[in-house]
Amino acid sequence: MSIRTRLEREYAMNAEKNHAMKPVEIVKEFIAAMERGDIERAASFLSVDFTMSGLTPLPMSKDQYIDVKRGILAAFPDWSYNLSDFQEEAGVIRATAHVTGTHTGDLSVPIPDLPIIKATGKAIALPGETHLYSVRGGKISTIHVLVVPGGGFQGIYRQLGARLPLPSIIEG
Repeated sequence: MSIRTRLEREYAMNAEKNHAMKPVEIVKEFIAAMERGDIERAASFLSVDFTMSGLTPLPMSKDQYIDVKRGILAAFPDWSYNLSDFQEEAGVIRATAHVTGTHTGDLSVPIPDLPIIKATGKAIALPGETHLYSVRGGKISTIHVLVVPGGGFQGIYRQLGARLPLPSIIEG
């Protein structure tokens, strides 16, 4: 069996398993995989047409989002969303995230104009932000983050002692 055939089978099995899960369980499993650094497993919970919005001026595709998360997890191996207050209504999961992590690796994300920040060893703790997850067909189709002052990329960079070059473009 070819690698491609095996991967396609695994994807189909994961999709079937995900479809049987409740939307809240899908979100929790996705977040748990992301926090473990299991990017491939986390990506299996995202739909092909997935979009992430709220953190950047333009929505990110699945591949763009995963690339950004790889950069964040390389810089913050202990990254945690600390999700709480789950509420579900019509396939949309609302949760509060209190992101924490320790900056032990270089922060380099594929977002134009964001500088690379060398490891500082500093711990970050962002204020609570609302995350909205839309689940369709057993997959997360959208994530929207309601960024608050001191949150998002602005909050991360400020807590690391750096400034974003374009504060009006990536607000937080």
